[in-house]
Amino acid sequence: MISGRLDAIWRYPVKSLLGERLGGSELGPAGVEGDRSYALIDVETGKVASAKRPQLWRRLLEIGAETAPDGEVRVRFPGGEPQLLGGAEIDQLFSEFLGRRVRLSALRRNGESLDRSVPEEVLASGEGAAVEMTDLPIAQAAPDGGFFDYAPIHVLTRASLDRIRAACGDDTVVAERYRPNLVMDCPGAPPFAENGWTGGEIRIGAATLKVVCPTPRCSVPMLAQGALGKAPGALTAVLDLNRIELPDFGPGLYPCLGAFAALATPGRVAAGDPVTIVI
Repeated sequence: MISGRLDAIWRYPVKSLLGERLGGSELGPAGVEGDRSYALIDVETGKVASAKRPQLWRRLLEIGAETAPDGEVRVRFPGGEPQLLGGAEIDQLFSEFLGRRVRLSALRRNGESLDRSVPEEVLASGEGAAVEMTDLPIAQAAPDGGFFDYAPIHVLTRASLDRIRAACGDDTVVAERYRPNLVMDCPGAPPFAENGWTGGEIRIGAATLKVVCPTPRCSVPMLAQGALGKAPGALTAVLDLNRIELPDFGPGLYPCLGAFAALATPGRVAAGDPVTIVI
């Protein structure tokens, strides 16, 4: 049993856009309320637009998404005013900014997928290069709703994040580069403890989560995003320090940081809530 506290809650209303830090949130079957509720769809290919293919979509990480008190989601392009996500011209605004035709979707269809660049090749060839990709079916361990990579909740410990930051010597290697939902400060957990949590429970406030598996990393953490510049070490340190087998994802060793989880018991959580991990 490991104890700690909930350090931060993050929500990303639109997949691959910048997120927002919350003081508290309901956790339901689709994870943090309002998380990854929307995505942009590439009109040409029909695939979800994701910065996992930085050659085409790295500029998604320049756009902010925020939820107003009335629940409406607004997006902010660099240097611009907030735009209502449901506005009549939003598809055109996104398409012009990205240089490629996209449409906004709030409905995840069965079989939805995205292109995922091989992260080692992005490191070697650069984010603008055409590199090898895999077709990644999304939300395979998630309920209906939400454009999740795999499961609806991504957890990360401070110990794991601090170990990566120390290894690469870059103070800009912060939690939001890895896009977790729940960041936990668990003093008794060593770096990369999440590797061994599969099948265990995480109790936070009134909610209980079931850990699904460690989280394999893509090239996104190394990319410039918002006010954060490029940080190759955010990926290379994970490649050097924590490559493990993930049989459900195929043969080989995967760079991992954090863990995926699914909801067992719904409830509200808030920053500062006690955390208990039972393995």
